[in-house]
Formats: sequence, structure tokens, C-alpha cells
Amino acid sequence: MGSKRLWLGLAVTLVFLGLLLLRIDLGETVESLGEANFLYLIPAIGLYSMAVVFRTLRWRFLLSHLKAIPTSRLLPVVVVGYMANNLLPVRLGEVVRSYYLGQREGVSKSAALATIVLERVFDGLTLLLLLAAAALVLPVGGLVEDLAERSSIPVYLLVLGAIAPFVMVLALMIAAARWPGWPVRALAPLTRRLPVKMGLSLVELTGLFITGLASLRDIRRVQMLLLLSLPVWLLEASMLYVIGFSFELQDHFSGQVEMAAVILAVTATSNLATSLPSSQGGIGPFEFFAIGTLVVLGVPAPVATAYTITMHAALLLPVVVVGLATLWWQHVSFRDLSHMGKGGRDVKPGVAVVEAVETEKRPW
Repeated sequence: MGSKRLWLGLAVTLVFLGLLLLRIDLGETVESLGEANFLYLIPAIGLYSMAVVFRTLRWRFLLSHLKAIPTSRLLPVVVVGYMANNLLPVRLGEVVRSYYLGQREGVSKSAALATIVLERVFDGLTLLLLLAAAALVLPVGGLVEDLAERSSIPVYLLVLGAIAPFVMVLALMIAAARWPGWPVRALAPLTRRLPVKMGLSLVELTGLFITGLASLRDIRRVQMLLLLSLPVWLLEASMLYVIGFSFELQDHFSGQVEMAAVILAVTATSNLATSLPSSQGGIGPFEFFAIGTLVVLGVPAPVATAYTITMHAALLLPVVVVGLATLWWQHVSFRDLSHMGKGGRDVKPGVAVVEAVETEKRPW
């Protein structure tokens, strides 16, 4: 409870949920939930399970230059990582996943973390592609303006915030992969101020991280990475599409094509809203932007709220249950794993850098 990360995540959640409560009728939302047909959750969760398998295949591809890991061994690591993301704030699950992989497979945890960051960048680019596809059917310009008004964020800042982080990070990662010497030179002013051992350790960690970016040196691997990202998000969008029938969303649109475009837009806006580190499982920002998108595109607020609560729960809860069961089966403590991902509690930052490199050298 004393963690600053925990309180930061809760603050983000409360701010967005507070904004939502000002705009919705709880009684009508509960009524919409009571009228829903939850049998559609069964095939929907099956579709999401397939999306997780494709996430695993994509990560296996990214890790292939570090170590060839069977999908059957990598899948539990992916599930545990996503479970941790749903329970820990500011996307600490990404760090937990890289450490857990290092523990199980003996690969560099820093290099593994680089591949996870690369995943996130391509997730963002894929979501922007989905939003562009939705724009062929929907008035996305009006949607962006309305979301900006609802969130009290200027339109240009909202658009810039959605696009710029992914483009900038990808550009930096491509530059680091192609010219690996410049990050070390950029760190030189800092390393010169540190004790010798600590400075060398920081340089070594930087080199290990850059090793994880090897996929960016080959345009064909970049294309393959984007190709593997498409089924991940199309399957997740399909899950949201199926859940839509639980609440008869199709009655609010002119046809299945329009409904599919709306679901693509919801998938894009809600997940882009949670791409930056914030609350546990993205709770708050996810709901705010998903509901806002649906309402702007013609779904009544109570139905949009009930639908969003249901589909977000379907995205979060099964992964948490399976992830915790996986740790129990493998006799791994989630508490120890989460502390490992945070780098411990009482370690000074400089000491943590040295210890991180030392653990890279030790076999797990």
C-alpha cells in the first residue's frame, strides 16, 4: 500500500471513472446488464484465447535471434505477464514478463524487455491502422473531436498523443538497432559521473537491451512483425464484436459492416488510451474512451456502459485466473515475481544497475 506506483494507478483509475459517473445513469446501466445474453461470452473468450496464442507466436518470432523457445513454453510466460499487467500499475507486468522469461529460459532479461517494448510499438501502429480502416465507413474526424471535447483535451494534443509516442519510439529503436554505438555515446555524460563499475554496468545493460532490437535491422522481419500483429488485434476486435450481440448492438447500426467498423474504432481508441503506463489493467481510461466512442457513434450511454464493463471484464478476468493458476502450478510466488519485476524494495538505484547486470551473467 506504500507503493507510489499503486497510488498513481489508482489515481488515474479514479479520475476517469469519476468523469464517467458524471455522464451515465447507473440504474439504466444495471438494467442493461440484466437484459444481456451472456452466453456470447463463451465464444468471445475463445477468440481472445486465440489472440493470446498469436501474441505468443509474435513474441517467439521477436525472441528467435536470442533463443529458439517452443510456443508451449512461451505461452505460460505471456499469460503470466498479462496477468501481472492486470494486477500491477504502470504496466509493471511487462518487466515481470521479461524477468520471468529470464528465470525460465536463461535469456537476457534486458534484451527480452526490448522485444516487449517493440511489441507495444507495433501494437500502437496496428491500432492506428484499424482506426484508419474504420474511417472508411465512419466519420472518425467527428469522433476524435467529440472525444477531445469529452476529455477536455485539445484535438491536436489528442491526435499527437495517439501517434507521436509510437512513431518516436520506433524511430529511436530503429536507430539504436542500425547504429548501436550512439546510445552508448549518448549515455557517456551520465556514465562519466558514475563510479567506474556502475558506469560499465549501465553500458552493458544498454548493449543487452539493443540486442533485443535485432529484428529492426531487416525490413522483411519488420514486415513480418506487422503481419503477426494484425491477427492479434483482429481477433480481439472479433471478441468485442461477438460480445456486442449480448447487448444487441447491431440494432443501433445500419448493418453488419457499420457495426464491424464501430467495433474496430472501439478497439483502437480504448487500447490506445491504455498504451501509456497508467492504472491496473487500464481500468478507467479504457472505459472512458470505449464508452465515449460508442456513444458518439450512436449507442445509448447505458447500453454502451454495460457492454464496455462486460467486455473489459472478459478481457481481464480470465487472464488473471489462468495466470495465477499457472504460477500456482509452477510453484512460483506472484509476490516474489512482482518484487523481482520492480527491482526489489530497498535497493538504491545505482546498486540496482550493477545487480541487474550481475543477474544477467548468472544462470537461472
